[in-house]
Amino acid sequence: MRIGLLIDYVVSEYAERIIRGVSLACQEKSAELIVFTIGKLQDFSGGFDYQNVAVSSFVSSKNLDGAIFISGTIMHSLNKNEVASYIKSFKPLPITNISMEIPGVPSIIVDNHDAYESIITELIDRQRCKKFGILSVRGNSSEVKNRLKNIKTILGEHGISDDEITVWKSLLSYGPALEDLRQIYKEIGVFDYDALICMNDEMAFAAMDFCAEIGLKVPDDVVVLGFDNLANSDISIPTLSTIKQNFEGQGYIAGMNLIKEINGKPVDKLSVMTAIPVMRESTRRVPYDKNALHARNFEFEDDETKPYLKTSTGTEWYRKKGEFYQTTNFYTQMQSDMTYDQLRNRINDDMRSFGITACAIVLYEKPIETPVPFEYFHLPKNAHLFAGFDDKTGFDSSVEKKLIKCNPKEEMLPDGIIQIDSDGVMVFTIYHSTLQYGYIIIRPGSYDSIIYDMFVKLLSSTIASVYSFSLAHNETSRVRKKIDELDLIASTDELTGLYNRRGFYSYGETTLKFAKAMGQSGIVIYCDMDGLKKINDEYGHEAGDRAILAESIILKSNFRSNDVIARIGGDEFAIICPGLTKAALKHIREQIDKDCRIWSGGNEQGFPLTISMGFVSYPSPKMGYKITPLLSEADSLMYMEKRSKKTKKSEEEKR
Repeated sequence: MRIGLLIDYVVSEYAERIIRGVSLACQEKSAELIVFTIGKLQDFSGGFDYQNVAVSSFVSSKNLDGAIFISGTIMHSLNKNEVASYIKSFKPLPITNISMEIPGVPSIIVDNHDAYESIITELIDRQRCKKFGILSVRGNSSEVKNRLKNIKTILGEHGISDDEITVWKSLLSYGPALEDLRQIYKEIGVFDYDALICMNDEMAFAAMDFCAEIGLKVPDDVVVLGFDNLANSDISIPTLSTIKQNFEGQGYIAGMNLIKEINGKPVDKLSVMTAIPVMRESTRRVPYDKNALHARNFEFEDDETKPYLKTSTGTEWYRKKGEFYQTTNFYTQMQSDMTYDQLRNRINDDMRSFGITACAIVLYEKPIETPVPFEYFHLPKNAHLFAGFDDKTGFDSSVEKKLIKCNPKEEMLPDGIIQIDSDGVMVFTIYHSTLQYGYIIIRPGSYDSIIYDMFVKLLSSTIASVYSFSLAHNETSRVRKKIDELDLIASTDELTGLYNRRGFYSYGETTLKFAKAMGQSGIVIYCDMDGLKKINDEYGHEAGDRAILAESIILKSNFRSNDVIARIGGDEFAIICPGLTKAALKHIREQIDKDCRIWSGGNEQGFPLTISMGFVSYPSPKMGYKITPLLSEADSLMYMEKRSKKTKKSEEEKR
């Protein structure tokens, strides 16, 4: 049995504790757990966070037996009808929901009314609070609306008029809440509230720091109330009064209900958990009366657990500092230009260094453009496993020789890549800007969840960079190859396939520069075919071309592959021979003359094939390694040989 859990992000304590509760239920029932981090639906914040929603497309019967939605976080901007419509779109897959009641869907909610009633009674009756500020949340979250409605109703029942209640809206995060409070103070100029009621603990921490900034003491000047009972609420100064909603319990009940539904057993359509007030220093102007009727459900802070009485070795801080430094170091290393192969060869080891015990990076055949927010992502048919490993099974993509292909439309991951168990794996979208590149599945280790979130973001940017670099590299290689081909064509004689004059000077100069750098000697040769004009005149230009081609073949077959051989004119050839000695050239010349005689003997048209040569050694005392004067000197010597042949022939004819 495999269960999916859809959350917004893994970085919050809320998400971590919900996951812990679902995992406990999975352990009891031997179920597998996959956590999908899908961000927030209909995120119009202007960034690209909406891309996270893509992995929710794996929530189907092809990959799961059932799914749990935490609708309060992933759909806080939607109204209740929109949330219900979205969740029900995944049916007939068995589904349960956390944080709001959805008709027809087993739901787990937290009843906060009694908790707020008892706390507000305490604030008004004993802590002397009359003017209230409520830090609420932007959006259409029915859960937040329910809390706000309960708070205002209870305040009204205690005789607090609307004039004495101010509601501001922010986000459920420390940073935005602090900035919004600063802006509010800037606008109103005075902050004379007795109590601040915040929708979660992060907002409450921001409120306490804001009060300190403007010189107000908590709780003497203003009391602050949170909601969630996060881990830091009992170590802050002052410690934070809050409302506990038992995250682990919600996750556990959701998991057990879903497993029952999958097995066809009856399930309660609504499970209600009661929120519990936790009273600490931030709302205690005067001592609490633990025997008061309204305090019967309070949990009180134990004096022995006050932060100034706690001791710590500081190891957790050093551990997190080390994890953060490792992450920034990974970011630095990833900034270098890399090809896909270079990244693939190292990424498994990088993953292991972050305590990850299993990983699968799946990339689509091509990136997919998604320029606007969406609720459903159409998965492509073609993808492949870019890299992956599982230390439990021993699988490692670095030792696999073949490319592992997959079809995301049919399955999230081929069998045998990662072993999924009740501890769970996490699925993240790999995206950059408006492009979807694929997804990554990890089995996290002991690092802080925010480190894994940062790691995935950095990896996504790296993959996008590698893709762009590879495209540019491939395009550059393609263009360079084309240029080389065109350059070769422009440098090649069409008839013989030898270099032409342009090619000779280009490659010849390079050869001589290298020879100069290495202190190497050699020979430059100038050749001219004998009697080509007569062949053209008497036998035609086609016969002349055959003679030129035959001579080029003879030259190529006798000189070495590293020699630069070119046809630089109609019947003229030039050759640069690095490292060649005069003695070796003498043997080559004899073989060329022999080959010419053999060809001439087999020529049916009867004209002979001969060639005259002149050569000069380099470096020359006067000309050094300069190609033009060396070739000119060889040309002069070649004409001396040609004149000598003509004189010899003339004398033979006179006889």
